[in-house]
Amino acid sequence: MPIEVDDTEAPLFLRWIVTGAWPGIDDLGNIRTRLIAGGQLTATTRVLIDVRNVETVPDYHVVPAMIEAALKSGGLPLRRAYVVASALQFGLIRQMQALAPPEIALEIFFSESEALTWLQKA
Repeated sequence: MPIEVDDTEAPLFLRWIVTGAWPGIDDLGNIRTRLIAGGQLTATTRVLIDVRNVETVPDYHVVPAMIEAALKSGGLPLRRAYVVASALQFGLIRQMQALAPPEIALEIFFSESEALTWLQKA
């Protein structure tokens, strides 16, 4: 599976590590559903999503459907920090950020330590 989930600090904090091809909408939805059902992902969970090792990203026109699918499953996580390694990854996540509803706090970082600091605030 292209997403590894470290849930050792759940439900306070989760770390998702995405590798290989960008996961499909259904893959992400299944992970969200499983974590919500298990009580590991709640409205207050902070999630670091590390996409530095993804090999491909979806086309920008897919992003609205990704946001819509996430909202159908509750929109969780509500506070997420993405760690990226390229301008292409940054651009994709920036589009997600622009389309996300105001209740979702989403930030983009090139530094994992800065992402963790941001997640710990508020």
